[in-house]
Amino acid sequence: MSVAPLNNPPVITDLTIWEDDPASGVFTIAPKPDVTLAPLKFLFPGAVPPVSNDINSAAFRYWTAAEALKRGANFWAPIVPQPKWWQRGEILEVHLDRWEDLEADYDRDALNFYHGPSACGRVYSCASPDVVCHELGHAILDAIKPSLWTAHLQEVASFHETFGDMSAILCALQLPSLRQAILVETYGNLSCDSRLSRIGQQFGTAVHALYPKDADPNCLRNASSFFSYCDPSSLPSSALTTSLSSNPHSFSRVFTGALFEALADMLTLSAVDPNAPTPNELLAVTLDMRDILAGAATKADQVSGYFAEVATAIALESAQKNQDYIGIFLSAFVSHSILSMETAVTIQSSPDALQEEFEEMADDSRFAESLTMVLPALRYGLAEDLYVEMISSRQGFVARSAGRDGKSLEPASLATATEAFVDELFLTGQVDYNDYGARGFKPYGRRRSKTHELIRTDGGLKLQRRLFH
Repeated sequence: MSVAPLNNPPVITDLTIWEDDPASGVFTIAPKPDVTLAPLKFLFPGAVPPVSNDINSAAFRYWTAAEALKRGANFWAPIVPQPKWWQRGEILEVHLDRWEDLEADYDRDALNFYHGPSACGRVYSCASPDVVCHELGHAILDAIKPSLWTAHLQEVASFHETFGDMSAILCALQLPSLRQAILVETYGNLSCDSRLSRIGQQFGTAVHALYPKDADPNCLRNASSFFSYCDPSSLPSSALTTSLSSNPHSFSRVFTGALFEALADMLTLSAVDPNAPTPNELLAVTLDMRDILAGAATKADQVSGYFAEVATAIALESAQKNQDYIGIFLSAFVSHSILSMETAVTIQSSPDALQEEFEEMADDSRFAESLTMVLPALRYGLAEDLYVEMISSRQGFVARSAGRDGKSLEPASLATATEAFVDELFLTGQVDYNDYGARGFKPYGRRRSKTHELIRTDGGLKLQRRLFH
């Protein structure tokens, strides 16, 4: 009597994953990723789960997150310096479910995700490729421009959030199925409200239910927005999502809206038929946008008017990619008051000379020095005065944002802008005191995860960034 040999289990090479977010309810098929391979390696602590099509399982969330991160890593890798890759080494840890909190964050050592309550039960931030690729964006920007981590400026923190949102959008568009779907949904007009513009729909809906000021009713943020620049220190520290606040997530919508508008116009410009752009043409402009953002971020200095500074760098960088792009970016930045019309005209009249000056400044360390500002202990409920470091770069470049009257707006001094940022951190409960508070003082704030902490160094009590959430 013979016994038939056991068949080997089939090798799984493709996955079923969420196309962009669980709220969309749309699945797609993608190659099974290996997150341990270069470029941009990840480490998920614990055993690798088997592939599962149970959308409520930890295994499904694992493979959805792993595919999104690997797709995002492949997209961003060409602009990340080697061999270090990540800011602190070759491997970045990923924790898919730290504890209960409606959060997701990047802390230089890891990408961290959490779970929290929603109207439909428990929601996991790692379940959304949008959220995953947003946090990946923070890690990418930190890898290519690490000095932004220590900048105590509202506009720098806001640009970090913009970069995260653009990472979510650009990484999503690497999926052929989503490119096709978005072109159909928007009739080729990419800048309108769509699944692409609505970032983190499921998670944002859950956040909005508990904290209406922290997210839109149907997503975390909508990139199809038309907010205009104003001095962030003149804004309240929180506001409903229909208005701007100085909170980096809220204020970032000014810059994200301009870039999303520019991405749409880049596609229209590049398409053989502007009324019917193709998925391949859309893919090509995502690669251009990636290179433009990365190149500009490395060159822009940490000045108090950072939005105007980095917008100028983006416009100049775009001209290196395509001479016709510069008009698109300048138009978008002027329409959102990120650049004054006077500044835009100056840039467009002599882009080559300004690009050369930017590169000279970026390469010359004489234009940057470290300064320390002392802030009084009583203001923040501390036992001693607080020392805050500032990076002083050259000021007075051509870049200016526009005021409400459309005229060029002189940015606040570096000290004034830094002080406003620090004040807001304490006011909104973003600082972990680490027992350095005055006796009897209890810090304010509901958030468990703090973006900053107090540390003691030889130079005294100082403020240090812990994470971007």
